[in-house]
Amino acid sequence: MGLSRRQVSADGTRRALMESARDCFSTTGYEATTVEALTSRAQVSKGAFYRHFVDKKAAFEAVFLERLVWVAALIGRACEQLDGQPRGAGIGIVSRVATEFAALSVTDPVHRELLRQAPEVLGADRYQAIDDEHVLPPLVGLLTSMVDRGELVPTVPVATTARLLLRVLCSGNTLVCQAANPHAMLGEVVAASGAFFSGLMAADLRAELAATNQ
Repeated sequence: MGLSRRQVSADGTRRALMESARDCFSTTGYEATTVEALTSRAQVSKGAFYRHFVDKKAAFEAVFLERLVWVAALIGRACEQLDGQPRGAGIGIVSRVATEFAALSVTDPVHRELLRQAPEVLGADRYQAIDDEHVLPPLVGLLTSMVDRGELVPTVPVATTARLLLRVLCSGNTLVCQAANPHAMLGEVVAASGAFFSGLMAADLRAELAATNQ
């Protein structure tokens, strides 16, 4: 059964509001953006806004969540890419995911601004809860696969390691977002993340890779 005319209209209104929210929050900033500004840019009424969002913070959370859904999908694809790959490939794949995530804060102004503002707008607890709900599960899955492949220290506590790694990824992204020279900071974050991943590697794999690179 197809969508009703009302549903189509509601979906179009929400898309317009989401686009307006992305534009306003990333250019004007959360504090300076009013509900009136959001509705004016979307060309909808305030009543239409409140049918979709409780308040301005809810609209911000919705556009921020879009970013995390993308990150979760990136991690999910990385896990799928492990199939059929030789032992050791997982280290490169997870490093690439971390680099792509951090690089968005240089290449995508909307991403940079939303992630820069998110901890303050949403509050530390809500910010972390959203990360844990959407990004943590695929990250646990990726690390579990790497342990099964013998790429990580076999005794590593996967769930705890995933939580720590998620905090590292988020903190690195924040550093890039807030840096006076984002490109230089991106290089430092990538280097530091690489050292973090190296410490998780199984000892024999680390020695094997080191010998190969000599």
